[in-house]
Amino acid sequence: MDTIVPCFITFLTAWFYEGRPMSDLPLAIFTCTLYTMFYILTFCVANQVNSEEEDAINKPDRPLPAKLITRKAAIRRLIIYNVLFMVISWFLHVLLYAIAWQVITIVLCGWGSRHWVTKNLVCISAGTVALLGAEWQLATNHIGHNVWLFIIFLSVWAGFGLPVQDLRDQVGDAVMHRKTLPLQYGDARSRKMLFVYFLTISPLLFCLAIVSQNNYSAWVITLIVAQYLYHAIIAFRVVKYRTSKADDKTYHYFVYMFIATIPMICFLK
Repeated sequence: MDTIVPCFITFLTAWFYEGRPMSDLPLAIFTCTLYTMFYILTFCVANQVNSEEEDAINKPDRPLPAKLITRKAAIRRLIIYNVLFMVISWFLHVLLYAIAWQVITIVLCGWGSRHWVTKNLVCISAGTVALLGAEWQLATNHIGHNVWLFIIFLSVWAGFGLPVQDLRDQVGDAVMHRKTLPLQYGDARSRKMLFVYFLTISPLLFCLAIVSQNNYSAWVITLIVAQYLYHAIIAFRVVKYRTSKADDKTYHYFVYMFIATIPMICFLK
């Protein structure tokens, strides 16, 4: 859900934002589905191939730790999926986005995931730009200046907020010797850092995404206030609820906000 829903929401947002005809939508959704499927497959298989030991702790139901597939077979599938991804992206005129995503995947599934800065602030932010940009391009073949501003601000906001995800996976990350935010600074201190972040910097980045569309109407001001209150809820949960299950729920609160924000651009024109 964390990736599938944003992909389709972005595509549909772009379609309605640009006023594309409804008669062309069924075929366009098919091409979107095809690209999105391989966008997700290439990353998920690469991630699982490179985190088998960690998954045995955090996600033992995945195919490799559950012994549903061999490592050799997984690597073979990974190669096939990437080749198909390149071919499909070329036909759909989004090859550069696909190449960018493959580079980000290689970095993120390798050394990039070792530190919270390279993982979240760099790779996730860049990966979100690749995701939103490709889906928008699939729908419209054109990305305007205002749209790019919205995509960039929203992507940076997403990447900088995702250290909240690492609160739930500390045992597995410790096994992999990763320097996530909670493992580098300690659980208590990192929660205080995230609490301050979600009350200050995160609302500001979100606000910049909204005002980048040059709309300062009363409802936009209301939206800015509402998003700050929602950020405060996330900040409160970070320091109040500290179990792995609660941290997973807090992370998904953040994801819900990301998903809900994408179509807002249609109302900010």
